[in-house]
Amino acid sequence: MQHSFISRRNFIYRTAALLLTLWAGRGLAQAKWAGMKLDITFEYVGSGSRYRPPYVAVWLENAQGLPVRTLAVWFQQSRKGPRWLNELKRWYRSNELTETVSGPTRMPGRYTLSFDGKDDKGNLVSQGDYYVCVELVREHGPYELFREKVTLAQTPFKRSYSVASELKEVSLSYDRQG
Repeated sequence: MQHSFISRRNFIYRTAALLLTLWAGRGLAQAKWAGMKLDITFEYVGSGSRYRPPYVAVWLENAQGLPVRTLAVWFQQSRKGPRWLNELKRWYRSNELTETVSGPTRMPGRYTLSFDGKDDKGNLVSQGDYYVCVELVREHGPYELFREKVTLAQTPFKRSYSVASELKEVSLSYDRQG
């Protein structure tokens, strides 16, 4: 059996090269995201005298389906805590409640949220395939999940999706910040 030894100098050179590569890769990720953003516009409808606004979660997942960034969580906070929040099934199973993105429910309407390429910790993520998720649930009402795969790279795009339910439409616009 032959052992391979690495000299101290060789170890320092290899470590420096690795660190330089990692640092350069981080710079490339930052450069790729510079000036780009994804706008997620969605509209939901509802009516009736006893209508209760839905709980809504909007977030991005990576290609493996793991959460990257929660853009908003709208729910009704009661004296008993975040009651019914676990009904946002997909978001709830893999995310933590974050005060910075949570807020009260909203009445029916059209809303736009933006993703600037940063994860929940504020770090730039690499470009590639992601899932845009909009989840909506209403007490005594429907459960809906919109989940669409998109490639966030250098090529801008605009897409609209019609949904035949309370979640009426979702539009995605990926372009340079202007």
